[in-house]
Amino acid sequence: MTMDVEIHPVDDPNVLKFYIDPEMTQFEEVGGTCSNRDNPDEICCTVRSIVIGIVFVIGISFLHQWTVYTYTSTYIGPMLAIIITYPVGHLWAYVIPNAKPFTQKEHGLILVMTNVAWMYYLQFNFAVSAALPILENDKKNFANYFFLVLAFQFLGFGLAGVLRRFLVWPTEVIWPQNLPLIAILRTLHERKTTTKETTYGPAARRWSLKETLIQNKLLFFGIVVFLAFFYEWFPLYIMPFLSVFSWMCMFNLNNRLLGQLTAVRGLALAGGGLTLDWMKITVYLGSPLILPGWALFNIAFGFVLIIWFIVPIVYGSNVRGVKTRPIAGVMFSGTTAMNLVTAFTSFAYLPCIFVHTFLFHGHNLWTQFRTKSLGNTGNDMHNRLMSVYPQVPDWWYFILFSISLIMVCVICNQNGWLPWYLVLLTLFINMMLVLPVGLVSSITGQFLHNAPVYYLGVMVSQGLNLGNESAKTYSFIVVGYILFIQSLALIQDMKLGHYLKIGPRYMLFAQALAGFVCSTFSVGIQYMNFNKYGINNDYDSSFSIFDYTLLGGSAFSDIDGFFGGANRANRALLWAFLVGALLPIPGWLLSGWPRFTWLKHLHWPLILISFSWMPALLSAGALFTWLLVGLVVYFTIGKRSWSQRHIYLASGALDLGLNLALIFINTIFLNQDNYFPNWRGTSTNKGWDTCKQALLAQS
Repeated sequence: MTMDVEIHPVDDPNVLKFYIDPEMTQFEEVGGTCSNRDNPDEICCTVRSIVIGIVFVIGISFLHQWTVYTYTSTYIGPMLAIIITYPVGHLWAYVIPNAKPFTQKEHGLILVMTNVAWMYYLQFNFAVSAALPILENDKKNFANYFFLVLAFQFLGFGLAGVLRRFLVWPTEVIWPQNLPLIAILRTLHERKTTTKETTYGPAARRWSLKETLIQNKLLFFGIVVFLAFFYEWFPLYIMPFLSVFSWMCMFNLNNRLLGQLTAVRGLALAGGGLTLDWMKITVYLGSPLILPGWALFNIAFGFVLIIWFIVPIVYGSNVRGVKTRPIAGVMFSGTTAMNLVTAFTSFAYLPCIFVHTFLFHGHNLWTQFRTKSLGNTGNDMHNRLMSVYPQVPDWWYFILFSISLIMVCVICNQNGWLPWYLVLLTLFINMMLVLPVGLVSSITGQFLHNAPVYYLGVMVSQGLNLGNESAKTYSFIVVGYILFIQSLALIQDMKLGHYLKIGPRYMLFAQALAGFVCSTFSVGIQYMNFNKYGINNDYDSSFSIFDYTLLGGSAFSDIDGFFGGANRANRALLWAFLVGALLPIPGWLLSGWPRFTWLKHLHWPLILISFSWMPALLSAGALFTWLLVGLVVYFTIGKRSWSQRHIYLASGALDLGLNLALIFINTIFLNQDNYFPNWRGTSTNKGWDTCKQALLAQS
């Protein structure tokens, strides 16, 4: 029988003297989703959880790496991993004699392990996809790549361990990305029969649909999954125009100005262009349902200010001849008005996030710096519950980091990819960014991937004259960026384990084991494919890593450096650093006045980073639709007491329905060259926009 942790008397020396009611929390999102109770005796790290976790890490790693070489990629996301492993765990308990029931903590530990494979696919592959083909041209042996990738995986452990006091322990760092996962885990493992159902039996099924869905969260989740799965067949396969639905252009198909202003690939003014595809609106931004309301308001304010106000001014002023191209455009279409503005906001983000962190979080960070253990972190109930578990000593993380650092330095230096001192330089630059960016991600649920950080690596590497398209350039960018992204991914999972009450030592063991297994199989599969299919010989030398900055060859050429020679015009972007540094200051000064306390929620780093993917990978129509969905949900049911956990369940269900639809569509149809018959609904202008005028220049 599960026993709740008791509230200890205040004179107990092992307990904090200032402790709030354990049924309360400072954040509604957490209080309505994460359990405020724990059973320390509940089994967690068992043979069952480790074996199932390893099997699924291997399977997911193989699938993800294999689909890199298929026409369309197929993946298994965290939500699908939860659903698949749930019956497997219960089947183990049923088949194996004397096995204990499958617990939520075991399930959570399996999820943490599969998340390593998911993060590898989602982020690690992104970072190295441009670099490994270049390094493969050196035709080094397998050991070089295996130990390099393994060291990449473990570099983040040391930094994550040090920063856990800033990005895991504090109450305000919620990491909303984890809340849908926790919601479905609790729904699966904590299903209880309601009092009314116990009293009246089957008659309880006569309730209204609304009351039934509120009471039966699993039924609600299943219905949303089915609806999402059914619907996604239309934008993904049957009616692709729904993904780039520029409906306002239909009033006048030949009006170029109307197309530029209202289309999906224009400015989506007044909602004239919509992206009715959950995949397109969440692939870079994540789910809008998990964000706090104040974060949605910030992004909406930024959208109106930057996309609907500043971009037209830049276009009308014909800065750098942008009128010769569409106002927004697509990837590698040359410099556009939106391209220039979002490049400016991306550069402004870098100083802005440091200034914002210092002004708004400096005092708290200093307090947390002096915090040595969970026993000194205030009245957070989750910290109190976690304080009963043995903690991971800091020197454990330091050893992992040190060994990985030596491996990266030696491998890169010995193979001529990057001198060891430049390895240390790029790691130091990115280490400085993990804490401030992590605060934005942990509070808002946004932007674990970070284009401005990637831009910074590009600019520094060019400033060091490492050579055009050289292994040194590739290595400098990738080594630093991977440390940055791996650290944040590990910290996010640490917070997941924190809310699930998984012991920190179990977490470290599970993450390290999964990292080793994932690296082994992913690199092995990739290396075999390189050798089997002759990818080395087929490498396209015209491909540029600078294309991956999303500025492509439009805002600069990779010949003379970012600010010199033919790219001298880019020097105007240097003003972005001054603007970004100054933006947070007025709001911080005014927020000290009672009348302007609301300015504490004005989050300039969040506003600036929201547009870094535009217009190359994120269209104005997709961002507008994303905001529309988030704000509609917030203003309709978002403030109701029963709704928070249901909103997270709905977010997870939409992700799961999309995941299942992609697997079926890609595996059965698209990868087999079985396309839906051509009709008007499949004509999408090569997938960019249904409005052709949006892709043409005005003059």
